[in-house]
Amino acid sequence: MKKLILVFILAIAACHQIDAQVIKLVPDETYGAGNDWDKIFDTYYDTVMDRSYGLRKQLVIFDDGKAIVSHATRNRYSLFDANGKFLKDITLYFAEKGKKPRNHQPVEGKLGDLYFTKANNTGDIYLFNDKGLIVKELKIKYQALEMLALDDHHIAIYGGTSWADRYRDFVSILDTKTGKEKILCDAFQNTRGDLNKGYYIYTESKKNDMKGRWQIAKVNGKLIVSNPIDGLVRTFDFNGNKISEKLLDWEPQTLSVEEQIALQNARIKDLKDELPQVTDEREITLYNDLISCYENGIQRIKEPINMGWFTMAIKGNDDTILFFGDAEVAGQNTFQVYSVSKGQSISTGSFQCEDYDLALTKKRFVCHNGFYYGVQVLKNCKGVPLRLVRFRAG
Repeated sequence: MKKLILVFILAIAACHQIDAQVIKLVPDETYGAGNDWDKIFDTYYDTVMDRSYGLRKQLVIFDDGKAIVSHATRNRYSLFDANGKFLKDITLYFAEKGKKPRNHQPVEGKLGDLYFTKANNTGDIYLFNDKGLIVKELKIKYQALEMLALDDHHIAIYGGTSWADRYRDFVSILDTKTGKEKILCDAFQNTRGDLNKGYYIYTESKKNDMKGRWQIAKVNGKLIVSNPIDGLVRTFDFNGNKISEKLLDWEPQTLSVEEQIALQNARIKDLKDELPQVTDEREITLYNDLISCYENGIQRIKEPINMGWFTMAIKGNDDTILFFGDAEVAGQNTFQVYSVSKGQSISTGSFQCEDYDLALTKKRFVCHNGFYYGVQVLKNCKGVPLRLVRFRAG
């Protein structure tokens, strides 16, 4: 399946080649100098099979330049000053003796003087001070995929919920003072898609998945909401009132009929390759049904399909947003630099770095005040290679 996903990503990237300015990221050697990275990031080697746990860090840079790195689902949050110097690890606790926080989630931002965590799987959001004392709890009744502090009491939330037959993904603004929430935009997806009709089209399912991938960013005192499938950039104030809506000014990525059929056949081959390892009769029946649905789906691939304008959006410097074609494919991290104030793309770019293996994700790469910050892997490093690093454009 991983091979198929890579084929899918490469196919999209091939459809959207851009001659982009290469931005070389040069690490600031003074930032975080003297930190004991082996100790700070000792969870990097937690997983024997791979390092996915150790890499599941989340970085937030605050307005004053301080940074906090959350260590996956551990009750541990590393705080750094504006120069990258490690200050301390914060552990969350309640004033009430014996009461412990549940299902630890990463820090998503700050409301005034209080940090707040992402909602856990029971909907709890913890607000705590720099000593780790939980001074307030909020509760939501859905899954929060991303949260963003707008001001001292408003949080933007990209969330989702599900019913028996469909999913709903949406963006809302939560007023933490009143508890009131306003839905700004949403998208629905069927849970079983066309399987109920006896056929299934792989690229159509991926397109439907992308309908719910809302992207949120705060730019110049406004909330910017975008979606890869409709290509619209929506601007709201922090009370949830829409200010504007504008279509992105470049062409969306498309897949031809031939490319869709190739991906469909690759999926069928993967299913057939997996089938000999299945012994349970019910699973064998499921696999055979899936193969039939995919084979039937080939006959229904009749025209090119719009796969969207981007796959990820990151707040850039000044009033810009970086819309990436696909940041996770080596050599394919091309992005459009979109000016919110002008309502248009002003340039294209691509990041390169000689010293680090770049992980360009919203959780590990942040633009702030002319610099680029990241939790990144240092090449050819002895010991733990993970670093909190600040880059400048070379």
